[in-house]
Amino acid sequence: MLRHLIIKEIQEIVTNTRSLFVLLICVLLIPLGLYVSTKEYEQNKAAYKDAKQMYEERNIDNKRMEFVAEGYIPPSPLSIFSSGLSGYLPNKITADSRGIWRPENDYGINNPVALLFGKIDFYFIITIILSLLAFMVTFNSITGEKENGTLRLMVANAVPRWKIIFAKIAGSYTVFLVSFLVGVISGLVLLTLTTSVPILSGSYLVPFLVIMIISLLFLFVLFNMGILLSIKTKNSGASITASLLLWVLIAIIIPKVSPMVAQIIYPIETEEVVNKQKNMKRDEIGTEFDKTRGELMKSIMSERGINVETIDFWTIGNDPESQSALRVYDEEIVEVKRKYDEMENNAIGIIEKDYHNQQLFQQNISKNISRISPIGCYTYLISDLTNTGLIELSNIESNARQFASFTESEYYSKMRKYYKEYRFGGSLSKGIFGKVDWGNFKVPTLNTYNYPKLVSSLGANWVDLLLICFYALFFFTVSVFQFIKYDVR
Repeated sequence: MLRHLIIKEIQEIVTNTRSLFVLLICVLLIPLGLYVSTKEYEQNKAAYKDAKQMYEERNIDNKRMEFVAEGYIPPSPLSIFSSGLSGYLPNKITADSRGIWRPENDYGINNPVALLFGKIDFYFIITIILSLLAFMVTFNSITGEKENGTLRLMVANAVPRWKIIFAKIAGSYTVFLVSFLVGVISGLVLLTLTTSVPILSGSYLVPFLVIMIISLLFLFVLFNMGILLSIKTKNSGASITASLLLWVLIAIIIPKVSPMVAQIIYPIETEEVVNKQKNMKRDEIGTEFDKTRGELMKSIMSERGINVETIDFWTIGNDPESQSALRVYDEEIVEVKRKYDEMENNAIGIIEKDYHNQQLFQQNISKNISRISPIGCYTYLISDLTNTGLIELSNIESNARQFASFTESEYYSKMRKYYKEYRFGGSLSKGIFGKVDWGNFKVPTLNTYNYPKLVSSLGANWVDLLLICFYALFFFTVSVFQFIKYDVR
């Protein structure tokens, strides 16, 4: 009996023009979205290689202590499925001799219009287009049968209600699933034939299968929500109105409003204010360093009977005692400066860490609010699985620290053997002294960038995965129980 009900449901949906429309949308948009995203990834990868090569060529003879090392971050291969925060994420890390590293965005945006309207990638197709189509397919699955009188006829023939609702869900979902899979397979074939991305290799295929499973589960949630609305409304007109309102709520309002609500609940200062605080701290420590430097010079000179207030730095080269004092100063000031550089780094680090913790707290409030919508959970999952989400911000920081440590050990620590600060003509200068074996100095590059493993990304988003499973079970169970007591008259 159940098998016949499912077949009947499938036949009815297939003969409906809506199923043909869904198939056309999937066959056209999914391959197109995957193809455009893949081409964009190939362009970004080429830009990454060019930028890295130009950096190495530009600095091959530019070896000095003030040199700022640059590490270029390769685009995520899995970004072909979801662009996520790609336009916002840094693509370059800089590190200097003081151990200060900064993430930067160096490539810019090729087409600003894309920011106005968004990109049609795999993620967008599922969360916006297919989510809406899921509601359009199911909005009259119950109310339509009721208005036609067929629902009363099936119940009168003693068909168990749980079988009727199960057949409705299974039949409509199966037809939708076939259209979706046809579009996905068409997209994979297109990528294999027209792009250089090895989409069928293990590095792509395993994450893609995980993304597919999560996507199918997410679409199942939406189908059950559509069925439930069809049960709770009196007629098809009310059902389609309720479906559109619910879609706007979960796809647009909740995700868009959640950051604003988080800002109201837990307001934090702007980045401009924090930057001013950091500059004030730098000026404060710089002033203290200048004072200490002057006191050191005065102390060393006084020990040799030299009055710093009256000394003529332009004729200091003719005075052996002054020359001896300056040599001592040159040796001691290096350690003093290193101490103040470390003090400045620690002070700035405290400000940045405090601000980062505030941002994370506000971010978590926003995430928890947006998780009310299944689309919010799906967004966090897919963006992090494709290395274009919020987790990538922390991952960039981890890679940046490793790059800063690498540049210190492989470049700056070696350079310090030949680097010296000296005073000439009353001003502090810097330079390289002694015979330097420049063959030991190579331009520091970020040759290896580590993305989080698939298991780690899933583990970090276990809440979102659990919520999607919960939503699927919850709406399915509620739909079944609501239909059992549904008035078919």
